[in-house]
Amino acid sequence: MDAVTKAVESGDSTANTHVALAQKISDLADMVGWADGPIDPERRLADRFETLMESLRARHVQTNEPSVAALHDALAQLHGAIDRHDRDLVVQRDADEEDEE
Repeated sequence: MDAVTKAVESGDSTANTHVALAQKISDLADMVGWADGPIDPERRLADRFETLMESLRARHVQTNEPSVAALHDALAQLHGAIDRHDRDLVVQRDADEEDEE
């Protein structure tokens, strides 16, 4: 996340940097399901994702760089994957508790 923040805040980050970060973020999104427990139960990451995505939207408006849009979309993908994963764990835990009763 720090690398993404740096790329967002740096006016001189390149398209290659954005694409490389987007690929790494996409790879992380693919691995979210491997986590045994919740990833972001207190929604701290969610808040950070939303702030970064807002900054990326603003930068895209200014620059119209496709690589900035790709980075935004990759963050949105990871954010969604974590949300779904954590929500599914809550639903599964609730169902398991009902089965025990």
